[in-house]
Amino acid sequence: MIRINAARRVVGLFALAALVALAPAAVAQSIPGRIERLLMDPGLSGSRTGVVLLDPETGEAIAAVNADESLIPASNMKILTSGAALAVLGRDFRFRTELVHDPEAAGANGAQGRIVLRGSGDPALADPELLKSMKMTVEDLLDAWVEAIKKASPLGVGELVVDDRVFDRQFVHPTWPVQQLNRWYCAEVSGVNFHTNVLSIFTEPQGEGQPPRLTLEPAAPWLSVRNKARSVRTGNHTAWAARDLSTGAITLHGDIRWANDPVEVAMSDNAGFVGQLLADRLARAGLRPATVRSAEPDEDLTKGKVIHAVVTDLATVLQRCNVDSHNLYAEALIKRLGREVTGAPGSWSNGSAVLRMVLSQRLGARAGQTITVADGSGMSRENRVTPRMLASWLASLASDPALARPFFESLPEAGEEGTLKKRFRGKELRYEVRAKSGYLTGVSSLSGMVSDRTSGRSVVFSVITNDKPNRVSLAAVRDMEEQVVVLAQEWLERQAGAERPRQGG
Repeated sequence: MIRINAARRVVGLFALAALVALAPAAVAQSIPGRIERLLMDPGLSGSRTGVVLLDPETGEAIAAVNADESLIPASNMKILTSGAALAVLGRDFRFRTELVHDPEAAGANGAQGRIVLRGSGDPALADPELLKSMKMTVEDLLDAWVEAIKKASPLGVGELVVDDRVFDRQFVHPTWPVQQLNRWYCAEVSGVNFHTNVLSIFTEPQGEGQPPRLTLEPAAPWLSVRNKARSVRTGNHTAWAARDLSTGAITLHGDIRWANDPVEVAMSDNAGFVGQLLADRLARAGLRPATVRSAEPDEDLTKGKVIHAVVTDLATVLQRCNVDSHNLYAEALIKRLGREVTGAPGSWSNGSAVLRMVLSQRLGARAGQTITVADGSGMSRENRVTPRMLASWLASLASDPALARPFFESLPEAGEEGTLKKRFRGKELRYEVRAKSGYLTGVSSLSGMVSDRTSGRSVVFSVITNDKPNRVSLAAVRDMEEQVVVLAQEWLERQAGAERPRQGG
């Protein structure tokens, strides 16, 4: 009897050991089914969703459901744009905006000397959020430029030239929604971007029913904002502004109940606008230039001495692009890609070609064929990706020692910052999750990586939903996305358990 019991215990131990050894594989096999059940939820009925989970260490798919569907990625497009920018430009790349003084150049009416404001496409130049973090204002930057010019040319200059030719002059993508072109997230893209190419209108309520007092930032005395808003003591604060796309006229609307965050409206001809700003500040200092103009297409402006420079590192641009999902930053990156590789003015055309080239180089020729690139931010509904390609791209970056850390640190951490600060509530995350969300009408996406810092293992994932009917709530779709990430975490936990050294003999 003792022998029989001992034998049974031995058999039981072997069976238990076998089950433990097989557990990761069993879990891996069960995850696709569990994802399919998530997608079959009646609350998501009518939506079209693709999901991929990949092990970047092996390149093997843990789960792939509708993996090769061609889908609109929304802001998940920024994952491709920012990763390609990091790969092509390099982590040490710097955007550099220069003020150049050429004392020998002849300006209008024979006046001597020229100041050139030479752009690099930097989307961060005078970004109000970045200025705030540096305890600066836009006026501080303009004052620094004026002081540099005053020191170089105390008697003034013949002309001020804004050189925006690093990019082409197609400022708005043709597939962006026309009715949203005056919104900050559809701001024009220029070789000289300034203040994120928006005008901030600060409001201060006056007596009941009276127009509020307005303050513009940057201050632009030549601009006239039509004030159709009214001050109120009760009700909602509903301030909003619009810019007429044909005339450029700006109108403020709504009820103003309190002084709060500014109303933002996208500007047009931003290179011309910053030229006017600088000319105005020079005039106040008694240094009015004879003329203010944009650079001619083939004009030689290489002579002169740099008297001031504003430099922005790539890490800062990637953070604003991905953590805050700022469209201007992504569009500046894709155009800068085109400029860097072709040497021609950066455009959506050559930037898209470079992005497809990078994808083909890193993932194989088919990757470049399974993507449609319209813009860099995902604002266009003409972009198309597959979840498999997007996950493979993330796996490629995760396995690249030069790119992995700077890229994934540019993504917001779930529940902590940026566009993911309010996500994953009620879900226990035991590992670090960094991901990029995306949203357009009928579209939602979430792609990124779950990382176990202790073991060094990770899982990359991509979840993209298209054709969401109005009756399906966005909250339900986002909950499904987050449950997929929890399943990725579960797989990672099982892997860590299977790899943990056993004790005893």
